[in-house]
Amino acid sequence: MFEFRIARRHIASKQRNTFFSVLAVALAVVVIVVLMSLMTGFTDELIEKTVENSPHIVVYPAEEKDAGIHLYDYYKSVIENTPKVTASSAYLEKQAVITYRDNSAGINIFGVVPPDEDNVMHLKPDIVKGNYEDLARSGKGILIGDELADDLETRPGEWIQINSPQAGDLSLKVIGIFDSGTGRDKSVAYARLETLQDFYDEKGTITAISMRVTDPYDAEKTALEIEKATGLKADSWIEINSQLLELLNTQKVLVWIYYILIYITAGFGIANTLINIVMDKKSEIGMLMAMGTSRKSITKIFLIESTILGAFGLMLGLVVGYFTAVAIGSYEIELPAEMYLGLTRMPMKIETMNFLYAAIFAFIINMIAGVYPARKASKLDPVEAIESI
Repeated sequence: MFEFRIARRHIASKQRNTFFSVLAVALAVVVIVVLMSLMTGFTDELIEKTVENSPHIVVYPAEEKDAGIHLYDYYKSVIENTPKVTASSAYLEKQAVITYRDNSAGINIFGVVPPDEDNVMHLKPDIVKGNYEDLARSGKGILIGDELADDLETRPGEWIQINSPQAGDLSLKVIGIFDSGTGRDKSVAYARLETLQDFYDEKGTITAISMRVTDPYDAEKTALEIEKATGLKADSWIEINSQLLELLNTQKVLVWIYYILIYITAGFGIANTLINIVMDKKSEIGMLMAMGTSRKSITKIFLIESTILGAFGLMLGLVVGYFTAVAIGSYEIELPAEMYLGLTRMPMKIETMNFLYAAIFAFIINMIAGVYPARKASKLDPVEAIESI
């Protein structure tokens, strides 16, 4: 195919421009692959941590959340008999002030049945000091987050005060400290359900029932089943974190706009190279047309050049992008883990689809970049082109 031979000769004659055009495409692909891998990894990690560190479904009173749920043992049994529910935990949630010596902080304190709460929230693996089982054995025990413990300057074995305008004061012993890597470490504490019910004089009442299900992404369907079976209000983690998920979706749109702008920039590099070739090879194009080469073939020559430049840039970019993403993913973040949701490495997730998207977009932009120079070459007047020799 003579068009391919001519296109290859044109590219070889402009080695410097060819190098920078290929490099522009390669760098664009590298940036896209790395950003897409980072975005995918961060999104998946954020959702995974949200799912792992929060209940999949929370059941509240149908009228008002502050009304409390009575006869909760009955509702709990109905919930646990619902298909796909693997665990449930009844809890009483209150706001209070926690004090140790001269230090104090506002907290949300949860009264829980320790084994049930661990089944739902997986608290036991997060214990960094003390023993989680002691919470079930002690009616005067409290479990607090590591950031809260640092703020209060307390440790396991110390007695702290819980202050509530409605209930008064309650002395509890710190039996453990947990580190979940989330905001709960600074503002949440756990005590036994009976202890909190007695303190707030709310025996037989809870705030809500939390649970886990077999498929978190099908939690909304299970929540509807629970609402029908109990008459209570059931919110899935998707509803509870709707603002976070909407933010992620908005972020994806903005990132895709950024991707397109990067590709367009790379496309201008190819277009510029091809335009230079057209201007330098005007006489040759004129001679070809005078010898009977059709305008369609002239157009095809420059589209082939665009494809060759884009293909080399694409292949180089995919290879470099892969190794760059792997290298960044293995890099240790030298900052407190809690600043990045408990992450200690950049959450790179290398997926085949990310490379496929990068390849498709690069190919499309490169083809578009070659259209204008190709049309410009095909519209040259053969006589004028030959006279420019």
